[in-house]
Amino acid sequence: MKRITFAQLLALRNSEEEHALFDVRESAQAHRGHIFGATFLPRRLLAQRIGALVGRRGTSIVVYDDGGADCRAQYAAQALIRLGYEAVSVLEGGLDSWLAAEQRLCRGSNVPSKWFGETVQEHAGVPTVSVNVLHQWQQAAKPLRVCDIRSPEEYARARVPQAVGAFGADLARLAADLRRAGQPVVVHCSGRTRSIIACQALRLLGVDEVYALENGTMGWRLEGLPLEPGPGQGVLLPSVGSRLDGRSRAMALAHAAGAERLEPGALQALLERREAGTLNLYVLDVRQVAEFAAAHVPGSSALPGGLAVQRTDEFIAVRAAAIVLVDDDETRASLTAYWLRAMGLPRVAVLAGGLPAWQAQGLPTRAGRDRPRSRDDAIAQREIATASAAEVREALAANRLWFVDTQSRYLACRPAGSLWVPFGDLESRLASLGEAASERPPVLVAEREALARTAALNAGFAGWDGIKVMVDWQGAEADLAAGPTDAVPAVSDVVVQPYDAGLEAMREYLRWEQTLTQDCREQRFFTPYARPSLGQEHSNFEETP
Repeated sequence: MKRITFAQLLALRNSEEEHALFDVRESAQAHRGHIFGATFLPRRLLAQRIGALVGRRGTSIVVYDDGGADCRAQYAAQALIRLGYEAVSVLEGGLDSWLAAEQRLCRGSNVPSKWFGETVQEHAGVPTVSVNVLHQWQQAAKPLRVCDIRSPEEYARARVPQAVGAFGADLARLAADLRRAGQPVVVHCSGRTRSIIACQALRLLGVDEVYALENGTMGWRLEGLPLEPGPGQGVLLPSVGSRLDGRSRAMALAHAAGAERLEPGALQALLERREAGTLNLYVLDVRQVAEFAAAHVPGSSALPGGLAVQRTDEFIAVRAAAIVLVDDDETRASLTAYWLRAMGLPRVAVLAGGLPAWQAQGLPTRAGRDRPRSRDDAIAQREIATASAAEVREALAANRLWFVDTQSRYLACRPAGSLWVPFGDLESRLASLGEAASERPPVLVAEREALARTAALNAGFAGWDGIKVMVDWQGAEADLAAGPTDAVPAVSDVVVQPYDAGLEAMREYLRWEQTLTQDCREQRFFTPYARPSLGQEHSNFEETP
């Protein structure tokens, strides 16, 4: 197993070589402390997500875990090598070695994007309005427009009172109408990042009086004000003139930032190279999810524009890779391209003519969410046996019925008497049993049968044979349990969003977000925000380092 030292990792990160850095612990563990810029890739999702995250098999990949007795990174590296990746390394000593070199860890998720948002706020002087001031304006019936720029799903749950839906990069189409209305505009998200980016985007698109609502819906709740439930004011729709104006202005911004336009045939060629394992390529469809589900470019990922800026580390593991943004008329893709280029991503393009141009050339589309399947699914289905009812009873009696899904799913619903053994800890738990693990192999169960089979398959590759899975465990006659047990630790392995975790969690999160620019200054990996100058050119999109 190839290992990489702390110094070698630093050199790799500072080079122009295509590489990816993965934290293979569960997301909540990474959330509590990780290396800045790492992509969270829990072992249980590795076989499912790696194809979308790293297309070129020769890419340098580094994986890490806590270090010490934690062997997750080693098992993850073995899986990557088995899946055909040729340059996989484990960080020697894991996070222990990182800390021993007096390096700091970052906490939280999507840190690079949230740091970028706070940097935009600091450098561009993005105007904000406090919750109390907005509430006073509303009480006084001041003419204004409040725009919820989150997703349609978030808007449908609850929003700041009187807000209309104006989701993410869709704002580019609405800017001219908002200008003509001549009223103050307030944009809000759940916290800070998306509203900061949206506010600055509207300023770049010519809207003079626009404000980001300070701390978003969390700030609203922290002031003791109720969110508006029910259907709300509805979605703000652009006029034809506003759509055309937004397209022109957004395309100008993207061009000035150095983003290119890529013809459909050229994108098809790039997709074929990715499929052959010779190119790192991210094709991001920045329309709303419902539009994506109706029809999309095969091999693309649904990531609406506002989220594309906020979640780059989740979807773009190789920063030097080619990125192609897909829209229907280039407006939203162009605005997103501007921001990705401002973040320092070097190879960004927009699909010329959008999805209609792709379809006009007779190229195929798909419907639905088109989520990637695990590369191990077929092998696991073929090679991992299903336990009989008698074998399940024997496993229960011996404390060998193991639930290998997330803790939250275990607590929500599980076979009564099963024990929680996290996917990433399975081999270590087997090793702790010694020969008994081979003499009386466990039976594995998960919410999705495929995950249990993948866990058993991984254990088999590590030398533990004979492990079977329990299927159809949620039937009408099943003996099920839910809720906490003494055997399950209080610390979860899944991130609970601050707006779902109570008021104190919201306060702590917002304090953390507002100090990001200071905390990350010495750890900076992404290019600091700088508004691209007009006329700046960039012409190396199709180059492969």
